[in-house]
Amino acid sequence: MIPSTTASAMRAAGSSALETTVGAGQETVLYSFGATGDGAGPGFGVITDASGALYGTTIFGGTKKAAAGTVFKLTPNGSGYTESVLYSFSGGLDGEGPSGGLAMDGQGAFYGVTLVGGNSGCIDGACGLVFKLTPRKSGSGYVESTLYRFANTGDANQPVGTPVLDASGNVYGATQFGGVANDGAVFKLTPDSKAASGYTERVIYSLPGGAGGYLPQSGLAIDEQGALYGETQYGGNLSACSGGCGVIFKLMPSGSAYVGKVIHAFGARPDGQQPMAAVTVDNTTGKVFGTTEYGGTFYGTAFELTPSGSGYTEKVLHDFGRRGTQLDTSPLLLAPHGDLYGAVNQSGGGCGSTGCGSVFELIRSGSDYSYKLLLNFHSALNGAEPESTALTMSADGALYGTTRSGGAETSCGDGGPGGAFGCGVVFKLVP
Repeated sequence: MIPSTTASAMRAAGSSALETTVGAGQETVLYSFGATGDGAGPGFGVITDASGALYGTTIFGGTKKAAAGTVFKLTPNGSGYTESVLYSFSGGLDGEGPSGGLAMDGQGAFYGVTLVGGNSGCIDGACGLVFKLTPRKSGSGYVESTLYRFANTGDANQPVGTPVLDASGNVYGATQFGGVANDGAVFKLTPDSKAASGYTERVIYSLPGGAGGYLPQSGLAIDEQGALYGETQYGGNLSACSGGCGVIFKLMPSGSAYVGKVIHAFGARPDGQQPMAAVTVDNTTGKVFGTTEYGGTFYGTAFELTPSGSGYTEKVLHDFGRRGTQLDTSPLLLAPHGDLYGAVNQSGGGCGSTGCGSVFELIRSGSDYSYKLLLNFHSALNGAEPESTALTMSADGALYGTTRSGGAETSCGDGGPGGAFGCGVVFKLVP
């Protein structure tokens, strides 16, 4: 049962007023977004630094008139966390609507993307960009810079998901449109001291459409050999689903180029269909883990791809069945002990008949996995719509994530589950 509390107490810096246990874990709301000038809609999870501070992006809000989104920080203050806005986007050439979380390099700089803004001329009027926040050399705060603005000239455009970095400082990501056939693309930004932004961009893979897949909806994974892995929502098996059931693809470095191949094309049920979240790679085994929005009995699957000869063998680890766990299953977090953690956008009660969402664990036992419910967001006050949250695990096993809607501030109402209001939360879950 949720303790009685006021909205002002819940959003106060360092407040941990809202705690609840529903399922096998205890949740604490670390911060509710939506105060004046604050961000709103933290859709993509958080990352942490060595001090325990949490960083992420919001899709909306900020101090600028455009309310085009923010980069935020939650700083531990003893009893809780204090939130600060590190950067507010202005829209237009400055970018609008961060469409993924943050990647952090060894110097403490952050990298991300915005879906729109930047150059005009693409679908919905803008092509998106890649940005960087660099810590100031003296004093506190960060300097924001635009590393690249995409264009509608055969270039990649409208980036989605969190960028990934390699050991050389190259930045990689996926776009839902652009490329040779406008079916989506993978791009690479290479550090270049001669370039005005400090980076040069090139498209290293154009999604071919059809059996090769099209319309990526998330970012990439990268393994220790520099191979990249991604998904497309459509394409692949065109006979099993209208427009295709989606694919998982792999790009292998070959000199300065990349060779792409489909490592799994989803098919008819009981297989999964329409992957929309970034995959996770186990560098020890080479296995690839992910989720699908549909397929299985109805509401999607968690799957595993195991290297086998020159290809991969797929196994459905969990069928979400008709739990009501529909729409936007998150990326899977692979824990050191081998279990997998994820979230679903709906289910779990509250938020009308749709449910506010839930967090689950897939417990490994040999080569099999069993499902365990960790948390139902059974009230929008606890958070709602953990849409695409990438969960983070601390050394003590606690999970951190975000919900796009819900929380104490109800001034936001952009279509959360069951029409739930709320500007979103950062939460902590102790399994």
